[in-house]
Amino acid sequence: MSLVSDAENLQNVENVVNNIGLYFQRANLFLSLMSIILNVFHILVLSNKSMRTSSTNVILIGLSISDLGIAMSTMYKQMFMVDPQNSECITATSLSKVYMDITAWSVLIYFRRCSSFLGVLMASVRYVIMKKPTVSRYSNWSKPSVGWTLTGSVFCISGLLTIFYQARWIVVANQTAPLPITCAQFQNLNSKPPYSVILAHIFSANDAIIHRSYMIMDVLISRFIPCVAFIILTIALLRILQSIKITNLTRRKSSVHHDEKRDLSTKLIVVMTFTFVLIETPLGMIYMGRVIFDKNLMITLLSTDLAVYFLMLVTINSILHPTFCILMSSQYRNTIRLMLGLTRSAKLSSARNKTSVASAPKFQIT
Repeated sequence: MSLVSDAENLQNVENVVNNIGLYFQRANLFLSLMSIILNVFHILVLSNKSMRTSSTNVILIGLSISDLGIAMSTMYKQMFMVDPQNSECITATSLSKVYMDITAWSVLIYFRRCSSFLGVLMASVRYVIMKKPTVSRYSNWSKPSVGWTLTGSVFCISGLLTIFYQARWIVVANQTAPLPITCAQFQNLNSKPPYSVILAHIFSANDAIIHRSYMIMDVLISRFIPCVAFIILTIALLRILQSIKITNLTRRKSSVHHDEKRDLSTKLIVVMTFTFVLIETPLGMIYMGRVIFDKNLMITLLSTDLAVYFLMLVTINSILHPTFCILMSSQYRNTIRLMLGLTRSAKLSSARNKTSVASAPKFQIT
């Protein structure tokens, strides 16, 4: 009797979460559009020559590209997919549309993994630079070329993992078997669409052991390990920054501006760590639960609905990245003013100042 009662309670919770989640999906569509606009502008600012002066700024370019890719693929899912929540529920009336949907899911997974890796790399580079500031081998880590190399490596590694992700699906035409039960929210399970997807035999054989192993590995690599690394690196950064402040209390005031820039970089990483851990840890637990309890229908449905809430936070986080840069970096704000023509370039202002001084009338007090 208690098992029946527990099942009913879980069903009621799932219904409530699902109904509210529909509104969150609509809100996520609007937020994704905001994220696209902001991150396009963010990339333009970061690509300015005055901003491409350090490896961390270059990594920020890669991070903003990832945020843009996440927002664009999210918009595509919400606007054009029959089921925007489950990749196993891809159906379409044309073959090209099925492959576009599969690619959209792969792009989303690809850029979310890139975002995780790049965030950790940014914190790692900042830690190395601050830990070994006087060692030439480590001081070179601040050069833009290091940022480009690390960002390119992340994109390549994530691409290899994504190829494995996309290879698990096989497109089938006029499938006679019903769709997976998780597709019931958006589709008729017995609808027999012209084109749909199923797991390749190598992934579905032996109780889908290879597929399960891949999903668990991906959750560990893309979410849990970056969360732990982010926390450790951020704590280490804060300790180094505190020790530097104590050591350099007697330095001249002319170095205060340099300390301020260093503080701002660390503060940005601290904020990114907080938002990343807040979002990715629950998502990792949700995805891990789906893999472990995939035979429990109610847990699978509930985890799918809960993921909607945190996926909206992912979009909000992609909006916050450029916002934090505007609020925390005077260099970033000055670059925006220069791009918008609100501030003259330093060279032009200097030249005009010299000209005005040379041509100004001289007054002599007698």
